Amino acid sequence: MSIPNIISLLRICLVPVFTALYLQGRVMQAMAVLLLCAASDVLDGAIARRFNMVTELGKVLDPVADKLIQAAMMLCAASVTPSVWLLLGMHVLREAALSLLGLHVLRITGRVYGARWYGKLCTAAIYAVMISLLAFPGVDPRAADAGVLLCAVLVGLCLFMYFMNYLRILREFYGTES
Repeated sequence: MSIPNIISLLRICLVPVFTALYLQGRVMQAMAVLLLCAASDVLDGAIARRFNMVTELGKVLDPVADKLIQAAMMLCAASVTPSVWLLLGMHVLREAALSLLGLHVLRITGRVYGARWYGKLCTAAIYAVMISLLAFPGVDPRAADAGVLLCAVLVGLCLFMYFMNYLRILREFYGTES
């Protein structure tokens, strides 16, 4: 197993650690775990690309780790910002739709396709907004809702752009098969 894949697995193992710390009221320690998750997300990708360690497993593990930590952040943030429930619902629907579509593309093309810039942007925005809501639960509700709305727009945009990308991949694949 490659080093980037081990780092992704570590991130997956940190999801319950973050959640437990936050629910115990140990907010600073929970934030430290989130920062570790964010840093390790950047690190595993950089190592994989720099040392030619990109694997099919890594293309699956990395986004799974991202989505699990995002969902955990949203669940915890929903306790202080109710509008996050809507974002969490959108997040789950997007991930279900893209997982099904990604599996279909994998079945057809035999390839797993990595994250795109718009997915990374959405992930960064979710991290920034959720960390802000979790670290500062007394923030003005209008500001909190604005951050949640920004994330919701990016989630919707990501769904659309990944759908279009998968559609392009399938068109190109069938175009070469004819």
